[in-house]
Amino acid sequence: MTYSIVAKCKETGYFGAAVTSCFPGIGAYSPTIKANIGIIASQGWVNPTLGPIGIKYLEAGKTANETLNTLLMKDPGRELRQLIVMDHFGNSAVYTGVENDDAKGHIIGDQFAVQGNILTSLDVLYAVAETFERTNGPIQERLLAAMLAGDKVGGDARGKQAAAIKVAAEEGFPFVDFRVDDSAEPIQELNAIYKNNKHVLIDEYYEWIDAVRAGVKLQDRQAAMKKERG
Repeated sequence: MTYSIVAKCKETGYFGAAVTSCFPGIGAYSPTIKANIGIIASQGWVNPTLGPIGIKYLEAGKTANETLNTLLMKDPGRELRQLIVMDHFGNSAVYTGVENDDAKGHIIGDQFAVQGNILTSLDVLYAVAETFERTNGPIQERLLAAMLAGDKVGGDARGKQAAAIKVAAEEGFPFVDFRVDDSAEPIQELNAIYKNNKHVLIDEYYEWIDAVRAGVKLQDRQAAMKKERG
């Protein structure tokens, strides 16, 4: 009841994902991301337990295909699910169960994957994939552009309600993690939240991490670095 995209940035190694659905608070259920490990994105009749379990398999060294097959083998509702697994190499394995409602499908690209069900048409998936591929810039902005493109050509056939974007950079230090839980235009609102707030920490992410590790205020750390540069 959703469409989503997962990706690994070739330049930074960051993992990111975005999702939207006519279902409240979709970001609480999926995706699950761990920096330097990978992504699990579950949807359809979502099983939120697949995320943390799948991450443990990836941490243990299983590939995307091995993790996907193990998760499906142990899930009696597998035909109700859509599931993407991306491993630390950026390889994806995707499954669309036959009991998902049309229009449904998935696309695997170069270090990204897209999935969706109950769509207005499969043009939604093509728009998401094509826009992500041709958009430049930080991974979070590419993900948002892709989601906006899918929304523009129809999105979820039932309507709009919630959206989320997550990008993991350093374990233990949240990077991009924004949600819209109930809105008439969730993707538009999500994009606005990102643009209005990215200067708070996203643009100064590593300076903030350095300050936390040094036990000082961000402003003091910035002043010290400015003094060091002369």
